[in-house]
Amino acid sequence: MKQKTALITAEFDPTGVSRLEELGYAVHLTGWGETRQALSSNALCRLMPGVSLLITEVEEVPAQVIDAAPDLQVIAVCRARPVNVDLAAATARGIPVLCTPGRNADSVADFVVGLLLCLCRNISRAEHHLRSEGWMVAGNELPYFHFRGPELGGKTLGLIGYGAIGRALARRLRGFDMRVLIYDPYVDQTNEGELISLETVLRNADIVSVHVPDTTETRGLLNADRLALMKPTAYLINTARAAVVDEDALFDALAFGRLAGAALDVFWDEPNISHRWFTLDNVLLTPHLGGAADGVKIHHSAIILDDLQALSAGRMPTYLANPEALRAEDRH
Repeated sequence: MKQKTALITAEFDPTGVSRLEELGYAVHLTGWGETRQALSSNALCRLMPGVSLLITEVEEVPAQVIDAAPDLQVIAVCRARPVNVDLAAATARGIPVLCTPGRNADSVADFVVGLLLCLCRNISRAEHHLRSEGWMVAGNELPYFHFRGPELGGKTLGLIGYGAIGRALARRLRGFDMRVLIYDPYVDQTNEGELISLETVLRNADIVSVHVPDTTETRGLLNADRLALMKPTAYLINTARAAVVDEDALFDALAFGRLAGAALDVFWDEPNISHRWFTLDNVLLTPHLGGAADGVKIHHSAIILDDLQALSAGRMPTYLANPEALRAEDRH
């Protein structure tokens, strides 16, 4: 029997590679996961003949790549949603597309806790001051008085979005004795906080953390009017997608003291960042690092392997983006 070939262009755990080999695949590693440079669609097309399993993360998988792979049986995407795959083309071929929601939930939740502490307690600002200017502030002021910030106990966290990341963050911050308010129109119950309206979250939260995808429904969700509902002592943290927040409205709120501060890990024109953000000392800026934990590739590799084993056993995978592909496959 001809051996199956798995082409992996994602970061992938070596243990996962071993499990693929146990499932009967010859594994070829290339692309983003090996070189940190994404393959072009044309380059990927040249590699696809003979490939039965494609595991990708960054590379685009349009119809031309799928058409170049007559033996392709499964596509697996190391992302929460397979936004880089032509789902219609895959479904038309009866090719199931697997994805890995929640793969970076712990990574992002940990990172948000770090941002929250650094922002509220001025840790980053104080460290930068110590390195660049020394101990005293403005010549004779003690840093003890200059870099103060609120304790978290008794404060209110507002979550916008209560998926895997939101749930992981709520669990962590309840350990800080914080009250948790949640806005998510697709969730009807939780044990981690109170489900309420977006406006109520914004009016009552001391820290608002954003955890929704960029969709037509969420784009511009936090506009000028909604940001104006927040307390002037409140902080906004965005590790999700920049498009959820109106950039000009947020800048003005921070520049004119209508918000105490913000931590931004995502931007409106990545990797380019408007210079004006560097003029504000109440903003903590990081270069899209929320999911950059060592464990993420372990998590997404395990999720994919579990679903591949389900497929090979004739069971429905847990994270299948196009279940209609299996129904189409059954019809043939």
